Amino acid sequence: MSCPCWHEPSPDDAEKLFMAACSANLMGCTDSYANIILYRKKYRTQVCYCGGTVLRKYGALETTEKDISSTRTLYGFPIGAGDMRLAIQFLHKDASENGMPLAFPLLTAGQKLFLETKMPNEYTFTERRADSDYVYLTKSLAELPGGKYHKKKNHISQFMRRHPDVFYKPLTPENADDAFSVEETWFSENDGAGDYDKKAERDIIREALMMLDELNLTGGILYADNKPIAMTIGSAITEKVADVHFEKAVSEYDRDGAYAVINQEFAKTLTKYEYINREEDMGIEGLRKAKLSYHPDLLLAKWSAE
Repeated sequence: MSCPCWHEPSPDDAEKLFMAACSANLMGCTDSYANIILYRKKYRTQVCYCGGTVLRKYGALETTEKDISSTRTLYGFPIGAGDMRLAIQFLHKDASENGMPLAFPLLTAGQKLFLETKMPNEYTFTERRADSDYVYLTKSLAELPGGKYHKKKNHISQFMRRHPDVFYKPLTPENADDAFSVEETWFSENDGAGDYDKKAERDIIREALMMLDELNLTGGILYADNKPIAMTIGSAITEKVADVHFEKAVSEYDRDGAYAVINQEFAKTLTKYEYINREEDMGIEGLRKAKLSYHPDLLLAKWSAE
């Protein structure tokens, strides 16, 4: 199987990546065109287009700031409408040329089933609970209906009473600096200077804000006391599923419920999508508790395969 050369993804790839996710009816943040492009430096992402599928490989998924050379090459499951068997055969060849077995770090249950049924006994699988995506009905996050969201609604009402001047504005290139000021404050409050992942994320957020229109990103900023106190950035995974990439709030306002407020306000702007993916919890107990408190309609399980 002959395929074009691997290349680093750029905004020029956005439409092809988006259409591939749509054709496969995907819901996972791993398959978001914006994530593929924005995290390309951190994960040393390469893509190529092969027989109607998008192929991805990563060279830094396990990197550390001090030891970047110890990482191995890993692959994304092919996405699109092409021949998956042929695409995987190509990846086998590529992995072999790199001197290592073919490994997929983040498979959905459907992708896992494909390997189990079409290539039986060739892979071993490990569930990755910390990487499972939390997927919600947009209507639920926007309206917070029924008794199960009673605490959330109370939290939002409490915030509004304490900050009666609060208002929400859609994210635009004109107010992108306000969004980044929230990130800078959050970064400082959470000891970001000594954390490789937080520093990398700050750089990614900066680039995302510079490429809002280029990558068709959306988002919003929450203001109170005449200053920006929370921000969020998202995009589409498919025509049915939106993805929330980043959500940050200044700690003083976090305690009052800023996250609950901006979560709902942003969801209200995403009603053309049926679902919102709020990504994984990374095994962080507090983050897991917060995401579960919104009662996900689907916990999109992830598996690794080798």
